[in-house]
Amino acid sequence: MASETAVGSAAIAGVRTRRPGYWRLTGALLLQVLALSFALFGLIEGAGWWFALLLSASVILVTGAGLRMLGVHRRWVPLLLLVEFAMIMTLVFGRGTGLIGLLPTPATFVRFEDLANQAMLSIYQQGTPAEALPEFMFLVVGGGCLIAILLDASAIAFRIPALTALWIAGVLVVPAALLGDGLDPFALAASAAAFLWLLRCDVRTRRPGTTRPTASLSVAASSIAVALILSGTAPGFDRGGATSFTAGGVSIGGTVTPLIDLGRDLRRPAAVRTLTYTTTAASGQYLKLASLDQFTGSVWKHRERDTKRLPPGNTIGPVFGLSDSVATTKITTNIEIDNMQSRWLPVPYPVQGIKGLNGTWSWDPDDLTIGGVNSSTQGQKYTATSLVIQPTAEQLKNAGGFVPTSIERDLFLPSSLPPIIASTAIAATQGAESEYDKAVALQDYFRDNNFVYSTQTPLRQGYDGDGARVIARFLEVKSGYCVHFASAMALMARTLGIPSRVAEGYLPGATSGGTANNPGLYTVTSDDLHAWPELYFAGVGWVPFEPTVGRGTIPSYTRPDVGATPIGPLPTSTSTSAAQRLVPTDPANLSSPTGATATSPLQPIASGFGVAVLVIALLLVPAVFRRVRRRQRLRRLTDEWGGAGIAWDELRDTARDLGWAVPDTETPRAFASRIAAAVAGTPGEDAIARLLTVRERDAYGPPSRAVAVGLADDLHRVLDALEAQAGAALRAKATLLPVSLIPPGWSVGSTVRS
Repeated sequence: MASETAVGSAAIAGVRTRRPGYWRLTGALLLQVLALSFALFGLIEGAGWWFALLLSASVILVTGAGLRMLGVHRRWVPLLLLVEFAMIMTLVFGRGTGLIGLLPTPATFVRFEDLANQAMLSIYQQGTPAEALPEFMFLVVGGGCLIAILLDASAIAFRIPALTALWIAGVLVVPAALLGDGLDPFALAASAAAFLWLLRCDVRTRRPGTTRPTASLSVAASSIAVALILSGTAPGFDRGGATSFTAGGVSIGGTVTPLIDLGRDLRRPAAVRTLTYTTTAASGQYLKLASLDQFTGSVWKHRERDTKRLPPGNTIGPVFGLSDSVATTKITTNIEIDNMQSRWLPVPYPVQGIKGLNGTWSWDPDDLTIGGVNSSTQGQKYTATSLVIQPTAEQLKNAGGFVPTSIERDLFLPSSLPPIIASTAIAATQGAESEYDKAVALQDYFRDNNFVYSTQTPLRQGYDGDGARVIARFLEVKSGYCVHFASAMALMARTLGIPSRVAEGYLPGATSGGTANNPGLYTVTSDDLHAWPELYFAGVGWVPFEPTVGRGTIPSYTRPDVGATPIGPLPTSTSTSAAQRLVPTDPANLSSPTGATATSPLQPIASGFGVAVLVIALLLVPAVFRRVRRRQRLRRLTDEWGGAGIAWDELRDTARDLGWAVPDTETPRAFASRIAAAVAGTPGEDAIARLLTVRERDAYGPPSRAVAVGLADDLHRVLDALEAQAGAALRAKATLLPVSLIPPGWSVGSTVRS
């Protein structure tokens, strides 16, 4: 007998010392990585990066569980996983520099440094989605391994699963900052759901007897649903991204995708006044921020060159390519920035001088872009001296053919350019002889072939941006906004051998009145953000065109039947016909005569306060329902027969809210004995005995009148005693998350109390 007992004890000891791999938590972490991967879609082309991310993270997490199964203490596992991480990176990206191909050497780390530097450069040069280059795969695999190690260390090694929220948020920041439309709310919801499941799995790992998580998952699902509803309906919210509150000022030129920033600002529900200006010109001026002259295949960007500090006299120039035979007029423009943050200064092109700037500024001799050196446009007041260039159609027709060496780079096209761009350019310019004729034909093609101006269609149909494949899709759909029109014409011009670039800036805006010779004050808003193509003609320089339907000014030199008129400050027109005023077709641009909505610095605070109130109100809905149910029951106890059943229902629901397990099969006497033990020594102990007596008497005899036996008073005594012994934390949980609202037959993961 003793030997049998010893064997049994040994067997039990063997079971108790079984080495845990924490597979439930490992599975939850794998689910978390999968959810996070959905948020990264759109950053890199193709699906190879996705499989690489999941594979690398899975190898790390499964290895960690295996090490724990082999008896390695869970707190040592992250160190061993770091070793595995180094071996994986050496094997995949070391190019044979590691010992036996697995162990990193100094040469391996040099290789890693080169890949990291190349990745940073490629991030700057490319938009989204970027090509699946080796340096990006280096970041994906390395990031997947690191996030897996951090998740494993937080949730399992140190048993602080809530800490994983920091690493999850760190990953989600990447798509929120880089994607044109910010973070996908459904990817955010998936990540939140996976995080909540991880917390639940941690509870079940610590307490194996815990029942199914119906209540907690119901609350989690409700919270995620609220988040999704808020992301689409709350005032001031857009789909993630950098401009959550539309009351903020315009920020442009600070990312790797300036034209995507432009599109986001154009989609603001309410326009923001960005600047005002007066000018000595006869009409309003296009205000240029920068020339985007480097096309990477996926994004237009400003080519970084050697710049010069603004000289003491602030004299800028000369204008590259401009000959003395072209008529020019000097104008002065006084500009005051209201709500715009940019490293580039908006000025009429070509600028000749600047006065009144605060901070340190430089200028680019190639395209006359003025940029801040640790300075911003916000709050600046300055005076710009510029030229209004007045070429004739004849001068432009005779100007083509010669391309200076420094301009040849503005003919670059990627080898992967979709064929539709070149074929459309050839079809649109059929019969045109000179480069000028081809440029005019390209401009007219967009205005006379059923193209539609829309800031929403590209976003809805998934081709927003300025990359080559985006433009190919735009030429098929024929719906987009200035970014698409300008990018398309610039690329098509390059296929025809005409140097081109995209200019980014503002339309002239709206004037508050004045006379023909003095137009008065011009107001420029976020709705006036614009992009247009510039084509190079020898002897004239960079010449702007306007292909965007319903926006801007068609230059007079593209309409031979109209006399010479300055570039830029023309009345807007629809096509090659007589000039007439045009406004954007999007409703957001028709809100007021000036296109601006007065904004208050308190608006973001007010919007945030409103959203907070809405969130709190939604979270309090269960508490309100539970409170109403209790009041109805107590009211019924004052005048109804059979009140013992009502009191008993309220007592059972309160116990469930406080975390008690209340099985339907439990007898009233057994339940009352548990309550009496919990409230022993309080008035509730005697009160529960009286409630039980009435409950049993009503069950086997005629019902008692609640008022006559004092049911309401006794119920209050028991509830008060029960809530007092539960503590403040449980009382708060019972109030905010009343599980009694869930049908009693459902499992709610309560704690059994005996």
